[in-house]
Amino acid sequence: MIRLLQFGARLGYTAGLLALCALLAVPGESRAQGVTTGALTGTVTNNQKQPVSGASVIAIHEPSGTTYEGTTRADGRFQIIGMRVGGPYTVTVAYTGTGGAAFEPQTVADVSVNLGVSTDVNVEVKGISVTETVTVTAAAADAVFSSNRTGAATSVTREQIALIPTLNGRINDITRLTPQANGGNIAGNDNRMNNITVDGSSFNNSFGLGGQPGDRTGVAPISLEAIEQVQVNVAPFDVRQGSFIGAGVNTVTRSGTNRLSGSFYHRFRSQDWVGTEAAGQVVNPGTFTFRNTGGWASGPIVKNKWFAFGNFENQLDKRPLTTFRANNGGEAVGGQVTRVLASDLTALSSYLGSNFNYETGGFNDIPKQTPVKRFLLRSDYNINNANKVSFRYNHLNSYTDVGMSGSASALRGRSINSTSWLSFENSNYQILENIRSGIGEWNSVLGNSMANSFQSGYSYSDESRGYKSSVFPFVDVLEGGTSYTSFGFEPFTVNNELRYKTFQLQDNFTKFSNSHTITVGGYAEKYHSDNVFFGCCPQGAWAYNSLADFYTDANGYLADKNRTVASVAANAFQVRWSNIPGKDKPLQPLDVWYTSAYAQDEWRPRRNVTVTAGIRADMSSFKNT
Repeated sequence: MIRLLQFGARLGYTAGLLALCALLAVPGESRAQGVTTGALTGTVTNNQKQPVSGASVIAIHEPSGTTYEGTTRADGRFQIIGMRVGGPYTVTVAYTGTGGAAFEPQTVADVSVNLGVSTDVNVEVKGISVTETVTVTAAAADAVFSSNRTGAATSVTREQIALIPTLNGRINDITRLTPQANGGNIAGNDNRMNNITVDGSSFNNSFGLGGQPGDRTGVAPISLEAIEQVQVNVAPFDVRQGSFIGAGVNTVTRSGTNRLSGSFYHRFRSQDWVGTEAAGQVVNPGTFTFRNTGGWASGPIVKNKWFAFGNFENQLDKRPLTTFRANNGGEAVGGQVTRVLASDLTALSSYLGSNFNYETGGFNDIPKQTPVKRFLLRSDYNINNANKVSFRYNHLNSYTDVGMSGSASALRGRSINSTSWLSFENSNYQILENIRSGIGEWNSVLGNSMANSFQSGYSYSDESRGYKSSVFPFVDVLEGGTSYTSFGFEPFTVNNELRYKTFQLQDNFTKFSNSHTITVGGYAEKYHSDNVFFGCCPQGAWAYNSLADFYTDANGYLADKNRTVASVAANAFQVRWSNIPGKDKPLQPLDVWYTSAYAQDEWRPRRNVTVTAGIRADMSSFKNT
């Protein structure tokens, strides 16, 4: 893994960035570090434009009454980190100098704090006889040109998220606002090269069968109603952010405020929007149903001190898994009509139910259902002005129906095309995507010159396959040398299991001085996954050249279950079984430690010059499993 030794210089607020990058090569890859807060920076000067040291800077988050404090240094600069994103904030600067000298408090209103960047607030204090209030109406724009801003990034606020049109409510509808984005692929890289964090915790599809959480079932793992702000970093010069080649996507969830508020909503789509014509031909698209019922609530538990936010959604997407149907006899084959006779499938289903107690399910109008239940709970507690803690838990239950595999590796001689073959509903399978994720964070200010942020999180994902029926042999029936119908348990689904979990710790310590801001930190993540896969057909698979051959062999078995010779030769037979000594199924575990260590110095040799230098090392350690 390549990491960068980074240096950057900035002249004024809008001058260019001078970067010198030296390559530092270390093995492995860390999985997740993200930012969860924003910051305020700026200078306090007197009416002679001279820096004022020792001034007190107080920032109050108006919706919650949460207070943050800082003190200006010898060059008049102040920096307040670990702040809740959003706003508005009111920033007040007060000063009582030596010998009783004092300045009238100055107030800056309507300040917004953006995720992962510093908003500049510069204040000029005047004599005690003067009272002045300054209103900032474009604080978000100030953050874009912040003197502490490093690297290309896009921030999307709560207000913007609420206005963005979206059909599926997924994060890609937000990240597409990044100029370098093409869907989930950012900066020309596959979306698996992104690093997604939620409230600073890892929130990736860590095993990699999907590009991001929700990809396995095509749903949003967290409702956009529960998102406060999203930041997409393409090239950050901040050693705390790493583990990606495409982009770092940092997401912060909503917090409670002093105001009791909430919302209930029910969303649906009309069948009238579904097309009924293709290439000039009338088609029956089937029935499409979508509904999402949910709500959120926010408010104080203890005013100005303890807050809570919660969101819940119950969603269902139901549509046809396929629009091909059985032939009622005498119909022309083509379009949506297959050559497979409905009378054949009805008789076969009845035969299997009566003689083998196996329910095939239907064969026409098979639905693809994707039910979703998700909720998120967050609590924020202000211990005092110097110590603030938060905890977030989100929960997703979902699955989606998937059609049976048509892979030729299931049986020799399989040949399937759209109008020659039709199967039964219970020969399909489901993909599960169930997620449990929680993170706790403690932000503290230590005196006037130090701050610390500590996080601990845990996540669990289950992406196993769900069953549509009990396990039963798989049978392929051919007519005329090509597949005609199939029934039985899906050939690749028996004990197809995938579960993985992560536990993570991160700590960032910051020390302020007159001209240096030094940050040191580390990250550790323990990853474990359990994967079970037999391959094709541990339950056994048979292929017959015709329905007549199948019935002959099946009747022979029913007449003599101890027979040693089949009534008719099958076209093909396949069974596969694999295991590991001492196991009841072939469980492949994977254990990995991801660790990172980093240090950074922001040096200000002059008031309008900032030089940032950092070094970061990431290492992966794989257990011999």
